[in-house]
Amino acid sequence: MSRKQVSTPLIISLGSNQGDRSANLDLAVQLLEQNFVMKGQSRVYESRAVDYTDQPNFYNQLLEFVLPAMPQENILKIVLNIENKMGRRRGIPKGPRNIDIDLIFAGIMPFKGPDLVLPHPRLFDRSFIVIPLRELPSYPLLCKIYDFPQSFPYEMSLQMIR
Repeated sequence: MSRKQVSTPLIISLGSNQGDRSANLDLAVQLLEQNFVMKGQSRVYESRAVDYTDQPNFYNQLLEFVLPAMPQENILKIVLNIENKMGRRRGIPKGPRNIDIDLIFAGIMPFKGPDLVLPHPRLFDRSFIVIPLRELPSYPLLCKIYDFPQSFPYEMSLQMIR
């Protein structure tokens, strides 16, 4: 009898609201795939900005990779290097950006470090994370561990792009 292999997920969110948003997400995916093994990806959604709302809408996408055998802080360094390589400028906090790459999960256990908290502390407040998360291979596993909201009052503010 064969047993289905379940790998530990690394789930990353992408966002872009400057320049060619679709091309920015595609480039981020290519650069992430140079460092991690892809398991799945969500469709791309358009969402309104949160926190600092006086800015263009974002394109958002979630990606799932096999969790590499390295500390979470090293994964964060790789992600920050990709943002820098893509020209990310950190001006206004939560302001417009050509690329935003966030770690959502790195494994199934919570993690708290000086520069990183996992799962992402605001993931349950963001429809542009939880809704695309439903499309990823590890969603059923994560649902057994975390209490995901089943709907959002602002769910209709998401528009599927591709």
